[in-house]
Amino acid sequence: MNRLNGKERVLKALKFEEVDRVPWVPFTGVHVAKLIGSDAEELLKNKDVLVKAVCAAAERYSADGVCSAFDLQAEAEALGCALHWVKNNPPAVTGHILSQGKTLEDLPDITRDMGRLPVFFEATKELVEKIGEEKAVFGLCCGPFTLALHLRGSAFIMDMMKKPDEAHKVLKFCAEVTRRMCMWYMETGAHVVAVVDPMTSQIAPKHFEAFVSPYVKPAIDEVHSKGGIVTLFCCGNATKNIELMMRSEPDAIAFDEQVDLKFVKDLADKYKVSFEGNIPLTTTLLFGSPRECVADVKKRIEIGGRSGYILSPGCDLPYDTPFYNLEAVGKYAATGEEPSDTAGFLSLEEALSNAEEAGDVFEDVEIEPGKAFVEIVTLDSEGCAPCQYMCEAVKNVAPMYGDRLKWRESLIKSAAGIKRTMALGVSTLPTLLINNEVVFDNITPTQDMLIKEIEKRINN
Repeated sequence: MNRLNGKERVLKALKFEEVDRVPWVPFTGVHVAKLIGSDAEELLKNKDVLVKAVCAAAERYSADGVCSAFDLQAEAEALGCALHWVKNNPPAVTGHILSQGKTLEDLPDITRDMGRLPVFFEATKELVEKIGEEKAVFGLCCGPFTLALHLRGSAFIMDMMKKPDEAHKVLKFCAEVTRRMCMWYMETGAHVVAVVDPMTSQIAPKHFEAFVSPYVKPAIDEVHSKGGIVTLFCCGNATKNIELMMRSEPDAIAFDEQVDLKFVKDLADKYKVSFEGNIPLTTTLLFGSPRECVADVKKRIEIGGRSGYILSPGCDLPYDTPFYNLEAVGKYAATGEEPSDTAGFLSLEEALSNAEEAGDVFEDVEIEPGKAFVEIVTLDSEGCAPCQYMCEAVKNVAPMYGDRLKWRESLIKSAAGIKRTMALGVSTLPTLLINNEVVFDNITPTQDMLIKEIEKRINN
């Protein structure tokens, strides 16, 4: 087989055709800002900074494809939602406009010139012009279900159960927003449009069929009608919904480390839907050594094979992901060259040991009679939508209990967080525990469900 360039390699993989080697697409997210000494807010508000940072990542990490921007909040912001900005994460939606007295009829008709959308479209167009001959450029938009959560907040989960007609109206509105975003990204010349809908991992298959499939399909059909390529991304433990994602007929699905790659590979062979993923973000890329990163990648390439598989992180990269780990992965993917030694690089085991010695730990909380302790194990509620809305569900009920309820978020973006996760026996994110017992595992609870479980512990 003739040697392909990055763009050719990615596009052939997305058509489920055999390639010369597995393509590598780092979902760099706001991490690219660190490459050029910037931060998340400047990156996602300034077109020139975004283009410069993404180009730097494409070159430094030997990428076959790149994402122009990984920000799933821009659509909600354009529609009137307030955002909270930090330096090392994408913004988080803090003001859910449909829970603040507004109705669907009050929301504006979204256009491509609203809010920060022009930044993303112009950056994507420029990236296609600058590196698009050699690299595949992905344009990312927020999926309908996650956008519905942004507009309504965690109350949307309750709406699905108690006000399904209202939930469907919101989703119909969101589906049109996503369809338009896909159309506008197609107009930039983006080679691939990615519909990113992380909250869809938090619901059961019957709810996926009712509240996701009908509303993501218009966006997929829009891209296909114009001869484009579209992928569908879901983070969290989406195992139960992977097959349903494929039945929505995207060209590819992307998923994170909580989903077994071999499981997806078997389904991909059945449906001829390509698949992207799923290098672990924290235990491998953030805290592993270059050798550990390449060892993990070798296994995934072996499983994924040369037809339909794209190597990528499980989600967008943490801001502080070490440059040397991504360089090692990119070099191995491109040339097969492995790191020669690990001098100066900590292994995961060493990082965990150092954290313990330094006293960087999550302390156990004493469980008092008549009280409840809620612990939410997350990647980071500032940058992970499922994590955000599980935390939000707890914040909404906590005032009802006063000092009878304590809660905390335990992030695994630290060595202390990883050790805590191991100690609790938690294997999926986000997970909600009450009195050190796993209660909601990768499912965002309704208010009624959460209250019932808290009351059970307090009364016992």
